[in-house]
Amino acid sequence: MSAAHTAPWYNIRQKTAVAAAASGVQSAAEVMIYGDIGESWWDETIAAKDFVRDIAALDVTELTVRINSYGGSVTDGVAIHNAIKRHKAHVITEVDGCAYSISSLIAQAGDKRRMAANALMMVHAPLIGVSGNAIYLRGAADLLDQTSVALVSSFVAKGVAEADIKAWLADGKDHYFTAEEALANGLIDEISDPLPIAASAHVREAAQARYSRHPVAVAQPRAATAVKQPKEPSMDKTENQAVQTPVAAAAPAAAAVPDAAAIRAAALREDTERRQSIAAQFAPFAAQEGVVALQRSCEDDVTITAVAAGQKLLAHMAQGASSVAGNVVVLQDEADKHRQAQTQALLARAGMVKQDAANPFRGYTLMELARASAGRAGLGSGDKMAVVGSAFTHATSDFPLLLSDVARRSLMQGYEEAAETFQLWTRAGTLTDFRESKRVSLGAFAGLDKVAEGAEYKYGTIGEGGQKVALATYGKLFSITRQAIINDDLGAFTAIPRAMGRAAIRTVGDMVYALLTGEPLMDEDGKTLFHADHKNLLTAAGISTDSVEAMQAAMALQETRDGHVTNIGMKYLLVPVSLRGTANVVRASEFAVGATAKNNTIPNIVRDTFEVVSDARLDKASKKAWYGAADQNMFDTVEVNYLDGNQTPYLEQKQGWHVDGTEFKVRIDAGVSPLDFRALAKNPGQ
Repeated sequence: MSAAHTAPWYNIRQKTAVAAAASGVQSAAEVMIYGDIGESWWDETIAAKDFVRDIAALDVTELTVRINSYGGSVTDGVAIHNAIKRHKAHVITEVDGCAYSISSLIAQAGDKRRMAANALMMVHAPLIGVSGNAIYLRGAADLLDQTSVALVSSFVAKGVAEADIKAWLADGKDHYFTAEEALANGLIDEISDPLPIAASAHVREAAQARYSRHPVAVAQPRAATAVKQPKEPSMDKTENQAVQTPVAAAAPAAAAVPDAAAIRAAALREDTERRQSIAAQFAPFAAQEGVVALQRSCEDDVTITAVAAGQKLLAHMAQGASSVAGNVVVLQDEADKHRQAQTQALLARAGMVKQDAANPFRGYTLMELARASAGRAGLGSGDKMAVVGSAFTHATSDFPLLLSDVARRSLMQGYEEAAETFQLWTRAGTLTDFRESKRVSLGAFAGLDKVAEGAEYKYGTIGEGGQKVALATYGKLFSITRQAIINDDLGAFTAIPRAMGRAAIRTVGDMVYALLTGEPLMDEDGKTLFHADHKNLLTAAGISTDSVEAMQAAMALQETRDGHVTNIGMKYLLVPVSLRGTANVVRASEFAVGATAKNNTIPNIVRDTFEVVSDARLDKASKKAWYGAADQNMFDTVEVNYLDGNQTPYLEQKQGWHVDGTEFKVRIDAGVSPLDFRALAKNPGQ
């Protein structure tokens, strides 16, 4: 399973000893299940295993499980329910915002089950997305019936009427319960004070995004009855189809102009209501250290609303908590999970990732994936061209995003696997736009002046020694046509983007070595990078102990414009592939290489003092010339700049106009510049 499926989705907080003692228990912990149950809808999740392990490791006498979840995997939910039930602590389950679908079962695991007055609970039958023949579909239906039977016992054990829970799990409807309705139906034991309104509003908006007919008024829901349309191959995600009836607002009555006494009375009423609302929010946590003092402070400050007070309370409660397992994270939604499974299946077919036997899209052709995306978007069937066209163009289809995901992954794999060498000895830089900029070179920075006691410091001038740098854009287009999808041409959006990725980084490498061999002009004096006046163009010689030592000495003796010795060390020897063997011998030999004595016993004084970097682009320019470069992190050699520091290629996608499909654009914004001739040297070779 990929790393993307191992992110924790729950949070466990060990309460401090003071807080536990204030609650009248020896030790306490709080578990927050704020998100989807489980992370993968096609396999057993790592997160569920971690949850069970972490719960078992908690050595506490009281455990509070707070729930705000729309549901998720049935198997994970059952495992979590059973793990909570097995724990030795006194368990309190608290529905803070919502407990939908399988999370309603988790709410039943508590010794005491509580629910906020403005929270919601939803119970419905499990579902599964399948495809196959009639026998297979009947088997799937039997599995769902067996799953419902298995869930019934957990609800009945907590006091829910068996006839009721069987009906809720078998009629294909979504049943919403307010806290009062949940209490009346045995789903909870008591109602707690409502959470701050802001939190409830967030719950309502998120739920409406998933359940298109989710009750609009969180505090006043009603049971929903309708046929559900499954959207995912998941056993626990549905779309509620309840019909909402708008309530007409009564016309406001005309108000008389109040006198001063009436205004004061209204203000007092408002402040009283504000104080009461704050008190109601703080009451469940009054035993916690500092809560009473914070409540009084909020009540006495008339500028603090009840919502603001609730936020202060949440911030205060978080101060004394330390995370012992997991973090609360935003999980992928249904469409993301669906598309990710398809992406993994295609990448596996292309040999870029390992096959996942549990992936329901394993082995699907491109045409089958297009049809699945079109069906998922509610589009009609038809001939192949019509189906693929709908999958490409319809606003609700995720097929273009699937293609983009795979193309981008292929592009990056090609970029990362390319055999490039320029990064070894050049420095990466950042430019924020395409305007010409300037880098200050080593030669422009003079030594420090002696400052006598009481004398003034003098300004140094560095503007003349700057080297110009700038960016340019490099890119190319490719397309994925409908015909490629129908023909199952996997290479159209795996092999081609992969090659584009390699081309992107190769383009930058070409620029670097073209600069090195092309002798660009230096802005400092208008002379070529390697020039006799720069003292970095050495007498032609082959690679040997003596010639390498001479290059090292030449670089060390370089001076700034005002005559200060730079003492630059040569770290890299840049050579053509044809000279790589000779360079490595000079680097590693115990004795001097190139000595005239037949039986040479002279030590090799340059042994292991440099690294060899070879590149075939140097062969193309000259099979004899070789170069020296300083440490790019200490001295100014060659800088490769990227727009906003983004070193990877960028992929853009749009619906094709010139082609019957989707067009992609690959681009990279980069620029290459030599910074200072003193940190580079060249020997023409012989």
